[in-house]
Parts: sequence; structure tokens; C-alpha cells
Amino acid sequence: MRDTFENKDGEQNIAQGRNAIGKQFNNCFLRLVSYISTKGNQAPAIHAGGDVAVTYGMSPEEATKLAKELVAPLQGELATKNEQIKALTEAIAALSKTGASTASINDALQALELGNTAKAQAIFAEVLRSKEAEGRNANQEAAAAARHLGALAYMNNPKEALLAYQKAVELDPDNPAGWNQLGILLDRIGELAQAEEAYRKLLAFGEANQDKTAQATAYANLGLVAYTRGELDKAEEMHGKALVLNQALGCKKGMATAYGNLGNVYADRSELDKAKEVYRKSLEISEAFGLKEAAANQYGNLGIVYRIRRELEKAEEMHSKALELYQSLGNNQGMAMAYGNLGNVYADRGELDKAEEVYRKALELFQALGSKQGMAMAYGNLGSLHEERGNLAQAEAAWRKTLNLYQEMGAMQNPNAKKAQQCLDKLAQHHASQPAPPAANPR
Repeated sequence: MRDTFENKDGEQNIAQGRNAIGKQFNNCFLRLVSYISTKGNQAPAIHAGGDVAVTYGMSPEEATKLAKELVAPLQGELATKNEQIKALTEAIAALSKTGASTASINDALQALELGNTAKAQAIFAEVLRSKEAEGRNANQEAAAAARHLGALAYMNNPKEALLAYQKAVELDPDNPAGWNQLGILLDRIGELAQAEEAYRKLLAFGEANQDKTAQATAYANLGLVAYTRGELDKAEEMHGKALVLNQALGCKKGMATAYGNLGNVYADRSELDKAKEVYRKSLEISEAFGLKEAAANQYGNLGIVYRIRRELEKAEEMHSKALELYQSLGNNQGMAMAYGNLGNVYADRGELDKAEEVYRKALELFQALGSKQGMAMAYGNLGSLHEERGNLAQAEAAWRKTLNLYQEMGAMQNPNAKKAQQCLDKLAQHHASQPAPPAANPR
């Protein structure tokens, strides 16, 4: 038996493997499975502020339709897309209240219909400047403008969006939507310490205002940060609190996500029966209430359990169902996860060319998403493939990329980071054990 990774956003399980190159090298086989259910609770029912009331010839329904069209090309999770649609709808609605001229607003709306956010951004940037200049009494209005600016900038420039949300929480630190959206952006780029800080601000707001939705969202997101770091006890505590709050709220989607997140913690501890039980609970809720994304998550999680138990046909069936659902939702991150999981099944069967094809699909999608953790897992899978083929130099290069990405995230306690280091250490020992090349004959 040799070590393999089963990783669902930081999760690791040990499974039985195969010898690829005999006794030549003590194989690590870094099989990293993409993260499955852990991101589903990042987009809570918290709004950027204000009622939706659109003038200048656009109804609230038309505003929502336009927001959906703007979000359509984005690569990411459905939950995050839904949150972005809400934020964009409010931004479009807020155009009518900015004090800009009718002609400017109409020009901005026409540009938005063509997918061009620049004119609308310019209006909100001017509102932000003018309201900041008015002083403290206008801070909430300035912060709202910054959030609207961030929602629009998210389309084409996540860095500009991050700056806008940072400005929003600076101006209006009591607004929960600003902290949550800031945390999501920071988490996505691997700034875990800053993301945790933002989520703790959201939690403080929820506790001070007895807002259980905000508290549940904060606990879930804090659990994700802890999980990425490999802090399983802390992750279990946070997700357990999120589950209790979602049960009190009757929030089925939150309950499904919390069960899935807890299952990931149990799976990391190799408590597979316990993991399977809560994955099934999550799947039952998801299917009963038509939560396609949550159902896809749990099909993927169950597929990983079946793979660990060497039930490869059932594992492939589960991951194929997950992929089909993610494709129907246009969820590129989910598709990347499913490709990684299917690649592991193919690799276990010795279908290495087929495995490499889907691993590379996963890597391309994670790169487009800017997901450091996703890229780390994809490189790990490719490293395992190179190792199995005896291409140790390529395996080493891939594992170093995995390790470097976890270092950038400050998540060196993540099980995958530890395994990547172990693989590199074993590879170094292998190199050291090889006889030195013969010296050149003197002339």
C-alpha cells in the first residue's frame, strides 16, 4: 500500500495504491481530488443595501435580467454567481439614484446591455469621490457606491473589485455584505489570514444584531478557512455551529452545505462511514429541494468515498453525475473538480492517457479561475502521473508547484502540503541513493 491524496478542498484520505516503478522508488502517488462541497455556503442571503427600484425605462425584472446576462460569462460557482447577480441588480438600480444626468444614466444602461461596465463604474466612482468629500455623514452612501463599483469591477478586474470592497468596509464597517464579499475575494486569491479577519467582522455583526443568517454564513466561511489550513478540529466546530444555526433558520441549502462540509472533515479522518452518512443527508436535502449544485457536490463526495474503498465503477458513476450537473449549471469550478476526480479513477485503472487529459482540463479551468488551491491539487495529480510513468524530474517539478502554492496561501499544515513535502523528501532520498556516475577517463 502507498499513500494517496483524496482532497476535497483540503481533505486527505489514505487509499490503497499500485506500484508504478517497482522498488526503484518509494512512490508517493499524490492523488489530489478537487474540492467538492466546501464552497457552497459562501454566498449568503445578505444584500449590498437598498431596495431595487429602477427608473429610466428599466423595471426591476429587466434589471435582474441584465445582471444575469452580465454574470453569464463568469467562471465560478453558482452560489457566487447568484450573489453577484444580486449585487449587480442593486448596482443597476442604484444608477437611478446617483444624481447623474438622465443622459449619462441612459448611456450607462445602454453600455451595460452590451456588456460594457465602464460608464456605470465611472458614475459610481464619481459618487464615491463626492460622498467621501462630504465627510462622515455621507459615509454610508459612499460605501454603497464602493460596493456597487466593486460589483461592476468584479466582471473584468477582480483586483479593482477587491480595492472597492476594502474601501466599502473602511467607510461603512457595520455593513455585513461588504465584509462577506471582501472575505470571498480574499479567500479566492489565497489570502487566508485577511479572509478570516473579514469573516470574523461578519460574525461580530451577526452576534451584535442577533442576525442568525450572518452568523451561519460567517461560521461556514471560517470553517472553510480552517479546513484549508488543515485545522480539522476547528473546522468541525465551525461547521457544526453553522449547521445548528441553519437548522434553527430552516435553511435547507445551508443545512445541506453544512452536512457536506462536516463530511469532508470526517473523510479526512478516515471516518468513512460517518462521512458517507452525512453526505447522504446532504444529498437527500439537495434533491428534495431542487438544489442542483449542492447535489452535484455530494455526488462528488460520495464518489471519493467509493474510490477510497476501491469501488471504482460506483466512483465513476458518482463523478460523472456530478460533472453532468455542473455542466448544466455552467459551473466551471465544479467541472474542474469533477475532472480531477474522474482522472483519479482513470489513473487507478491504469488508463493514464485518459487521466492526463482530464487532469489538464481541470488545471486549465482552475488557472482561469485563479484558484491557487485548485491549481495546487491539479499539479499534484499531474506529478503523480509523471511519477507513475517514471518521469521523476517532471514529477518533482509538479510537486514543487503544489508546495509553492500552499506556501503562498500560508497553508503548510494542509494535508496536501505535507504530502507534497513528503514526496519531495522521498525523491531526494532516491536521488541520494543512486550510485554516482563514473568519472571521465583522463586523457
